[in-house]
Amino acid sequence: MSGFVVVGVDGSPESLAALDWAAEEAAGRGAGLRVVLAWPSVVTPLSVLGAVDVARRQAEVTLREAELRVRERWPELAVTAVQVPHDPVRALVEEAGEERGEAAGAETLVLGSRGLGAVAGFLVGSVSRRVLAKVECPVVLVREGRAQEEAGEVVVGVDPYQGAAEVLGHAFAVAERRGLPLRAVYAWTLPVAYQYAGIAASVDVSGEMQTFAEVELARVVQPWRAEHPGVTVVEEVLNARPAKVLAERAAAGAGLVVIGRRVRRSPLGAHLGSVAHAVLHHVPCPVAVVPYERTPDEKQEKQEAGDE
Repeated sequence: MSGFVVVGVDGSPESLAALDWAAEEAAGRGAGLRVVLAWPSVVTPLSVLGAVDVARRQAEVTLREAELRVRERWPELAVTAVQVPHDPVRALVEEAGEERGEAAGAETLVLGSRGLGAVAGFLVGSVSRRVLAKVECPVVLVREGRAQEEAGEVVVGVDPYQGAAEVLGHAFAVAERRGLPLRAVYAWTLPVAYQYAGIAASVDVSGEMQTFAEVELARVVQPWRAEHPGVTVVEEVLNARPAKVLAERAAAGAGLVVIGRRVRRSPLGAHLGSVAHAVLHHVPCPVAVVPYERTPDEKQEKQEAGDE
């Protein structure tokens, strides 16, 4: 066994979908599965009525049922089920190894998320947002009913100048484990100055940018093609908004969408970029959010490309 996958459960349909996805991921990795149910130890006026004790016993039942569900479906999987006396955010971050100083934390953290409707994506609640801001392992959000519908392909949004290695590495590994083809998508737009100065109309700027973008995508994808020769890969470069393209590809039957999230050390400000936020609200299939830290070389490359 190598490493572990963490999944948060609370008995809801979306958390059971996350549980199934996490168990399959752990089995494919040859990793262990850590099932976490948070139960805050809070004394309230309701304690005298026994309501807290009833809720705690129900939480214990929920955790046992989740563990049995996994053991029945994946009998070879090493499963640990824990009830943590903290609020959900602290419990998940701690069990992922982020606050215990573990040399190797969780390989992946899986959470359930409510859907916004038949074709919309996720309702990313405060727990998911806060967990995403704190953990430095990939986080997968799974909607109810989507865990077992996996088919089609892994769609990965690529920015050649930000986190390409981390995002592509995760996407290729998942595609290989699950036997799915991979679609690497690089969506670009002209700088505002080109759009409003009439430059694009006088010269073939769009054509040159398209060619340049295709070369850049091929450059960052090639090492991962070589490392995972069994994965069928399609490279797609489009002059369009990234979130719109990824949502369209997901709606066409993707099994997983993989996007990046730049790690921000400051406690202030948004920790989830505009593209990631839009994808989570408009993509119906599971979404993996992969953290990365921009290197000095990547920052310089992005500045030279005129994107900053």
